[in-house]
Amino acid sequence: MAWLEALVLGLVQGITEFLPVSSDGHLLITENLFAWLTGVTKSGKENLFFFVILHIGTTCAILYYHRKSIVQGCRGLSGSEDVSPGFQRADVVRAGLLAAVATSPLVPFALFLKKPLEQTFEGTTVAAYGFMLTAAVLMATAWLSRKDGAKGPREMSWLDALLIGLAQMVAPLPGVSRSGVTIAAALALGLSRAQAVNFSLLIAVPAILGAVVFEIKDLNPSMLTADKLAHAAAGTILAGVVGYFAIIWLTRVVRSGRLWCFSLYLILLAIIVLSTGARI
Repeated sequence: MAWLEALVLGLVQGITEFLPVSSDGHLLITENLFAWLTGVTKSGKENLFFFVILHIGTTCAILYYHRKSIVQGCRGLSGSEDVSPGFQRADVVRAGLLAAVATSPLVPFALFLKKPLEQTFEGTTVAAYGFMLTAAVLMATAWLSRKDGAKGPREMSWLDALLIGLAQMVAPLPGVSRSGVTIAAALALGLSRAQAVNFSLLIAVPAILGAVVFEIKDLNPSMLTADKLAHAAAGTILAGVVGYFAIIWLTRVVRSGRLWCFSLYLILLAIIVLSTGARI
């Protein structure tokens, strides 16, 4: 069952990380379902640790999806003039600084609210309310994306980055979609659909890697058994492969202006979760 659980969680992570439905919320429901089936309940800290490790796989999916842009950016950063427009050194440095500004609001959250955050991963009730919040945000995108925004990478301001970062602060809560809230915030600020997706993916990398560092820092060595490491590795690899295709799907959905459709699914899911009680 442990191998099956790890692979199912990896599959769920890959599908839901980039779609605006909250990967943490879906992982928590799946984990609680396995706990109900097996009779083995894990602590919120154990759940959060495994979920964060799975995010490494989807981070690799982002890097692979943007591999050509990363190569161009590295060349531009090194001073090469033979790069596409938007990849000159000044553009790359500016993009990095904008990502840093957007990520900065998460630092106090990670430093002072880590323990309360772990407690929200004990059951599924918080995830249900998070799904409702995400659904409301996605509903707003039906109006926000009526027409494509005018702001591209060069028109995006420092204030835009900070406001998107503030929106991202609620993303660590189970049920709240990081991609959903950041893309919605970007659209509300007038960013183009393409830039909204690209910037959401860009700031996902430092946010996820930061979460991994904070989890590993407080890691109990007894959790690192050979079996658990093997399960985590298998789930992480599967999450990365599936996540790559989920990015492609997300890009198409946002460009079509139909991000709001996922809100209907989230409302139904929240009702089902709440009707089952605090635990599945």
